[in-house]
Amino acid sequence: MNDDISPRLTAMREALITDVASTGTASTTGRRRPTRGAVVAVVAAFLVGGTMTGGLTAAALPGNDPDTAIQASLATTTRYMVEDANHGRVVGTPSFRVARGDTALTLSDRPAGADSVTVAWACLDGDAPTVEVDGHRTEGTLCGRRDDPTSEATGWALSPMASTGATVVTLSADDTDRYAVWVSWAKAPSIATPSPQQDAETADGAVTLDEYRTAFNRLLACQAQAGQPMGDVPLTWYADGAWNGSGRGTGPWYLYATPAAGSEVFDMQCYPREFDAVDRIWQEEHPEPEDPPVEPAVG
Repeated sequence: MNDDISPRLTAMREALITDVASTGTASTTGRRRPTRGAVVAVVAAFLVGGTMTGGLTAAALPGNDPDTAIQASLATTTRYMVEDANHGRVVGTPSFRVARGDTALTLSDRPAGADSVTVAWACLDGDAPTVEVDGHRTEGTLCGRRDDPTSEATGWALSPMASTGATVVTLSADDTDRYAVWVSWAKAPSIATPSPQQDAETADGAVTLDEYRTAFNRLLACQAQAGQPMGDVPLTWYADGAWNGSGRGTGPWYLYATPAAGSEVFDMQCYPREFDAVDRIWQEEHPEPEDPPVEPAVG
C-alpha cells in the first residue's frame, strides 16, 4: 500500500465526519479522530437513500430496478467521498457489476491525471468480498458479515495503482456471496507535507503544551493568510462534566469548527502542514472525554 494514499484515508474520514457534523449543528466542536465505523454508517446511509447528496433508493428510479438503484447509490457515495470529502476527482468511465463469488474488473485506457482507483461495494447476500487493487488489499471500510448482524452493508476505498498499464480490481468471495461493485479511475489530491517546524515538534514522538500552542497558532495564521480565518480559539479544559477556560481539570484542547467554506484549504494545506501530526500526538496523550457537553464554557 502506497504511503501517499494511506494517511489520506484518515483525512478523508475526518473531512467526511466534519462535514456531516456541520449539517446538524452550528456548535463549536473539537476536531476528533472519527472511527471507521462512523464512516461506514454514513456510507450506508447513501445506499438506503441518504439525503446529503441525493442517494437513491429503488423506488426513486424508473422501472424500479434494484441493480440500477444500487449502481446509482454507489456512484453517489463514491463521488461524495472522493470529490467533496477528499477534494480529489473521479475520472474516466466507471464500471459496475453485480456478481457472486470471485470476480475481476480490469481498468484500461487510463485518463490523463489518474493516479488512483476508487472502489465501492455493496453486500447484497452473504459476507463481504475481499477487495484488492493490483494485488494489494484495500484499506477501505468493511461490510456485511453473517456472524455479525450489526455490520454494515457497504464498503469503500481509494487505492494507489501501478504508474503505467492497466489496473485490475479483484474481489474474492464464496460462491454463495452476492455483491455489487463500482470501480473508477481517480485523481488523488496533493496534500501538503509537514512544515519543518512541525517535523521538529514531533521528532521525539511527544508534544509539549508550548509546541501544541505554537503549532495551532501557525494553523490559524495559515488559514488567515488563505482568507479563511478561524477567529479567536482559546484553550479549553474539562472538569466536573463541563468545559472551562480557567485551567481546571483535564486537557487542554483547542475546540473549533472547521471552516464551512474553503475546507479544501484546511484539509489539503494548512492542517496537514502545520498541525496534523502535532494534533494526533496531543490527542493520544490527552484523550478528550467521551460524550462531553457540546458547547465549551468561555469562563
